[in-house]
Amino acid sequence: MKLDFRKIFAIVRKDFGHYFVSPIGYVVLAVFFFVVGFFFYLITVSPYPVASMNPVFQNAVILLLFLTPMITMKLWSEEEKSQTAELLRTSPITVWEIVLGKYLAVCIFAVAMISSTLLYLLIIVYSGNPDPGPLFTSYLGFALCGMSFFAIGLFASTVSENQIVSAVIAYGILLMLWVIGMAGQSVQGPIGQVFQYLSIFTHMDDFLRGIIDLGHLTYFGSLIAMGLFFSVKVLEGKRN
Repeated sequence: MKLDFRKIFAIVRKDFGHYFVSPIGYVVLAVFFFVVGFFFYLITVSPYPVASMNPVFQNAVILLLFLTPMITMKLWSEEEKSQTAELLRTSPITVWEIVLGKYLAVCIFAVAMISSTLLYLLIIVYSGNPDPGPLFTSYLGFALCGMSFFAIGLFASTVSENQIVSAVIAYGILLMLWVIGMAGQSVQGPIGQVFQYLSIFTHMDDFLRGIIDLGHLTYFGSLIAMGLFFSVKVLEGKRN
């Protein structure tokens, strides 16, 4: 499969710009900044403050779970609504180029969102002596978690031309990946172990403890690949 990166980056520029021509991008950035800031404030004023971003990221991942459908629901549904989907389907751009362009656009938007936490990181570094290892792995785990969420959200957006329906599908899948870990804690035996493995939050925990495990990297990579693959298959079905 040969990809034309000029076409991909053209889609990236278009879709990334869409986040800032409507209020949704600014609202998401503001909500993420202030809610994560609130969690950061709680750990700094606690009786036993810690020089770590772990408590912040533990809550930020759950916040991202709820923000992801808002961020991704327009990725393809908006094309259907504005009747530009047919132009993309009949253009010389391949489906993989479309999917990768849209996925990279939302990932770049997420970078802008996550960069707001650098302010809190600077405060921790200035006021304490944090271990750089867990700080790095926490950011890495959070980034992988977000990339997995976005791949799922992109897939949900391709399923329906209705943005609300796309958001509900994304919420459903992401919530399942959250609660299945809780179910795994109450179920004994191999089934419980499978439930625990499928939980995205189980794989996030080791990153917060400063551990980079090949199994966790494989899990997140597989989740991202599956999200993009199924997005391509849905769009290929619509093109045909």
